[in-house]
Amino acid sequence: MTEKRATLLHVNDDPAALQDYFEREGWTDGLPIVPPTPALVEEMVRASGLAPDAPVAPVAPSFASASVEKVAINAVMAGCRPDYMPVVLAAVRAIAQPEFNLAGVQATTHPVAPLIMVNGPIRERIGLNCAGNVLGQGFRANATIGRALRLVMMNIGQGIPGKSDMATHGTPCKFTYCGGENEERSPWAPYHVEHGMHPDESSVLVHAAEAPHNVNDHASRNADELLLMIAEVMMSVGANNLSSGGEMLIVIGPEHAAMLARDGLGKDDVKRELHRRTRIALERISAGNREWYKTKRPTFNVAPDTTHIPYLDDPSQIRIMVSGGQGLHSLVIPSFGISRCILRKID
Repeated sequence: MTEKRATLLHVNDDPAALQDYFEREGWTDGLPIVPPTPALVEEMVRASGLAPDAPVAPVAPSFASASVEKVAINAVMAGCRPDYMPVVLAAVRAIAQPEFNLAGVQATTHPVAPLIMVNGPIRERIGLNCAGNVLGQGFRANATIGRALRLVMMNIGQGIPGKSDMATHGTPCKFTYCGGENEERSPWAPYHVEHGMHPDESSVLVHAAEAPHNVNDHASRNADELLLMIAEVMMSVGANNLSSGGEMLIVIGPEHAAMLARDGLGKDDVKRELHRRTRIALERISAGNREWYKTKRPTFNVAPDTTHIPYLDDPSQIRIMVSGGQGLHSLVIPSFGISRCILRKID
């Protein structure tokens, strides 16, 4: 796995036989793949603008080097179009950052998967869905970019179920988990601009995420009522954010975002308000877990008469994007906890 160039295999090109071969070798996610022929891989490499043996990043837990060609092979297998390749490369570089803790994400028993959220002009160029059903089926860019990252994690990083991937249950999000910010429907600056990039630049945010937790609020009449609902959904006793900290991504639906902006709130106001409101009663947490959490998060080392603690330690741990389509829904997406969101420019 340390070679920069891939090995050319000569295999039976019968479709069923080829799929069986890849499954036996453990090179798939359980779904059929697109055969990575030399012509398709070369086209994917050309779309990157880089040499085939150019290094991308080491991928944990094997820490094998992902070259452009090897990433391209997995992108072809996932069904990507060549113009998706810059997004896939940026996502691979993002998960390899030490703060993301990919080795922990790959090996944990927790149901975590990398969520890719895309910003900037590339969304429209590649047909990435950022509106209705943004994290669901039906859109090739969303489906295959997320799947390509998973195949890289398996085939290069060796995150293999039952061997190095020890997830107790896993999650369907481990097949693919990719969307984008609906910048056109957001009343606020896009996420990448909020964090110092130019609007004409494109980026990926990678978040070590649980599955989305729905915020179903069709009745709130103002920002105060809506934030009460979002805060209550955030305070799950079983999520890793409570025990280990880390960031929590709030994906606000466009209609909910419009209500918050109508009442004069910006993103920073929403973060501060949600942090103020998320005070969790210690009585909701069992005595055994309270003792265990003291070893994981200093916030739990409190005086005996303390009744409530902050769910998160700082408003900066709350990350906000506007995404999705029509409907009075938003999403709370907890994290693995011992991981940090990584924002990466798409070259």
